[in-house]
Amino acid sequence: MIVSNTQQNTTTKGNFLDMLAALGVRETGIPVGDSKQYQFVNPELGFLGKYQFAEVLLIRLGYYKAKVYFGNGANKNYWRGTWTGKAGITSKSKLLNSPQVQEKAIREAFSVYYQDINYLLQKRKKALNNYLGKQINFRDQGKSKSVKITLSGVLAAAHLKGPDKLVDFLVSGRVTKDPFGTSITSYLEEFGGFNIQLKDFFVPL
Repeated sequence: MIVSNTQQNTTTKGNFLDMLAALGVRETGIPVGDSKQYQFVNPELGFLGKYQFAEVLLIRLGYYKAKVYFGNGANKNYWRGTWTGKAGITSKSKLLNSPQVQEKAIREAFSVYYQDINYLLQKRKKALNNYLGKQINFRDQGKSKSVKITLSGVLAAAHLKGPDKLVDFLVSGRVTKDPFGTSITSYLEEFGGFNIQLKDFFVPL
């Protein structure tokens, strides 16, 4: 893996809200502005809503409790645990019909991802700022490719595969995919280049 500087590009794909709109379309396959995004349930693995929340994430964010969940004893998101009542969410149905809470939760998720990424990089004596704005060359299925690292791409990729897999890619160029075969690098590229700042999403839990 080679990390190299790139020329500063002043053009962006849009702002933070534009990124969220694009992410909602990518996660659900439903057009921008359609409220059905919030009610979408993945028919195969049970991810919920506009941003396809998983059990493990909503546990981390304090909305949900379960001892057995997808990735920890379950082969999909069954949502058989209990809801904590945070932000008034007491059921799966309540979450699916609460757009404002989903928008709050994705910001909380990005906050968690950002903190986790920095923590995991610090453990490896690295820093996120050392990667932002730089091009990472990697190999995927035997082919040489490259992707520019931006904050928006980093957050989206962490949402796809988790902060640990994102850090693995930054440090070693290891490419991983989600259960549907979507590569972490595809999210780094597709959602890279949006003009976002820490204040756009960083909220206390």
